[in-house]
Amino acid sequence: MEPIPVLIVDDEADFRSLLVEALEGEGYAAAGAESAEVALERVKARHYPVIFTDLNMPGGLSGLELIKIIHELDPRTFSILMTGYATTESAIQALKRGAYDFIQKPFKLAELEASLERALAHYRTLRENEAYQTRLEEMVEQRTKEILHLKDNIENLFEGFVQASIVAIEARDPSTSGHSTRVATMTVGLAEAVNRTPHGPYGDTTFTERQIREIRYASLLHDFGKVGVREQVLVKAQKLDPQRLEQILQRLHQRDLELSLALLERAWQDGVAFEPGRLEKVLEDRRSETRELVEIILRSNQPHVLPREVRDALDRLEGLEFRHWDGKPRPVLESVDIEALRIPKGSLSKEERDEINSHVTHTFRFLSQIPWTEELAQVPLIAYAHHERLNGQGYPRQLRQPAIPVQSRLMAVADVFDALAAKDRPYKKAVSVERSLGILEDETRVGLLDQEIFRIFVEAKIYEMTLSQHNSLGAAP
Repeated sequence: MEPIPVLIVDDEADFRSLLVEALEGEGYAAAGAESAEVALERVKARHYPVIFTDLNMPGGLSGLELIKIIHELDPRTFSILMTGYATTESAIQALKRGAYDFIQKPFKLAELEASLERALAHYRTLRENEAYQTRLEEMVEQRTKEILHLKDNIENLFEGFVQASIVAIEARDPSTSGHSTRVATMTVGLAEAVNRTPHGPYGDTTFTERQIREIRYASLLHDFGKVGVREQVLVKAQKLDPQRLEQILQRLHQRDLELSLALLERAWQDGVAFEPGRLEKVLEDRRSETRELVEIILRSNQPHVLPREVRDALDRLEGLEFRHWDGKPRPVLESVDIEALRIPKGSLSKEERDEINSHVTHTFRFLSQIPWTEELAQVPLIAYAHHERLNGQGYPRQLRQPAIPVQSRLMAVADVFDALAAKDRPYKKAVSVERSLGILEDETRVGLLDQEIFRIFVEAKIYEMTLSQHNSLGAAP
């Protein structure tokens, strides 16, 4: 262990040398300085845990002035004042200027050593506390880094979970690829635009960074409940399943054959002679009617608005029969088939539409199972209300304006726009941006969507944030 440096500052050479020799004999690295100026040079060159200084030193700085300067240069140094002119006032001044102790000349060497030991004991305690504090700060810093690293890992893990959920959603209906991400992009952009709007109904509304994150996650996961909807319903492009349609058309063909053979059989029974090619002629006569029936089926099977003349013609499909392989007559179209073809608009029956709409409730139940942090606690509720409409005609709870979160109203505008302007889907054609905005405006007029939010959506050109994605997917310009 290296000797502890101690500095003796006194203008009396013999006294100074005596103290230096005595302290060296005790194992200290003692050094002397004949003036305050020399002492300051030594202090600048190295650290002295303890400095003894005389009060009065002619021709320069006094001991009190030296103590003050040393305290400013190296606050860790303990200064002890030595003087033969001790007064209460001088002691107070010394302590005020940073002195640790005060000893009066003449003193015994034991008094000096006692004062030195007290100072060093205090010095060691302070240094140990400093070392402990440094170690504690290092430990806290290291722990903080570990926690932040863990937080980053958790956030990355959750972000990966969200992206995997989106992949799962879109795997059920590939035609909606990118929908969740585009809705999130526009909804977040719309929220930020609301923050920049100083006047109007939302002039006092400001979304914090935390709320923006909440909106993003709610938007990304707003359709997750579609995993609970049957795939054949989710992607149903026409009223009849393709296999079912093929089966019906095959039955019509079989019916043609059966009726044609029955006509030939009656003719032969009536004595009509056999004629080559008569079967084809009879079949062609039958096919003329069948082509009309097929046309009715194909037109009514489209998800568009059902024309009145087609709706009326559907009566011709009732009562058509063919003979099953077991010999019994069966209907060409079951009642459920005709009921499906009578759907006035779209491709879904009421039951199927209710099943599609149930995805919102599935989403809420799924998101409610996640132990969200306090800052993301509203994600399930925001997603839950994105299909609600201001006039109460939304679903699943038929909420009205005051009960619908503003975040959900933002998402509703973005969701409807993307559903309209995105690429063609099996059950609908893409709509141009201009027409999509027109439809949105119509929905604000009848009280479905928020008029002020739509105005901000248009003025801030939020829809342009995803236009490149729409165009790359083949959407209408």
